[in-house]
Amino acid sequence: MRFVTYNIQYSKGRDGSHDLGRTADAVDGADVICLQEVVRNVDRIPDRDQPSRLGDLLPRHYWVYGPCVNQDASTCDEDGTVHNRRRQFGNMVLSRWPILSSRLLLLPRVRTYDIASGQRGVLEAIVDAPPVRCGSTRCISATSTSGSALWRSATCSRCCSPFLEKGRRSPGLTGSDAGSRRLPPTSS
Repeated sequence: MRFVTYNIQYSKGRDGSHDLGRTADAVDGADVICLQEVVRNVDRIPDRDQPSRLGDLLPRHYWVYGPCVNQDASTCDEDGTVHNRRRQFGNMVLSRWPILSSRLLLLPRVRTYDIASGQRGVLEAIVDAPPVRCGSTRCISATSTSGSALWRSATCSRCCSPFLEKGRRSPGLTGSDAGSRRLPPTSS
């Protein structure tokens, strides 16, 4: 089984341009693909519905999407007609085999006062290949001057726990962007 994990960063390449076709080309050929930072209805991103567009670009794959962040992006016409939309940020799993089920597990958050800490989650998918549990997550840690390195430890151990639970019958794989960066102190 060829397993790939990739933080697509909203499809933004090293050249600064957004190109989901290039992203799809980079992962095509894999059997199971875990993607992080996949978005819907974000104003500055050209592809308004990245999960659907990636599904179109990788037509031989089944897919599921789990938004960790889900905000209102609706508009209202002058006549009062509401156009419901959600601004979403999350993880995606694609597979050459059917995805039997999926669930989004929200990860614990550590309160920080000097940096932003967005909601993170693990998108768990049961792939029929024979059944294997796959998870896609972004376990980034933003180590601030207030010592929030604890965040990464708590988050990453929580990321793996669904795959290590006793009594599980299928093997598990976790695709993660487990990076770390130090942020400068902020002024008050």
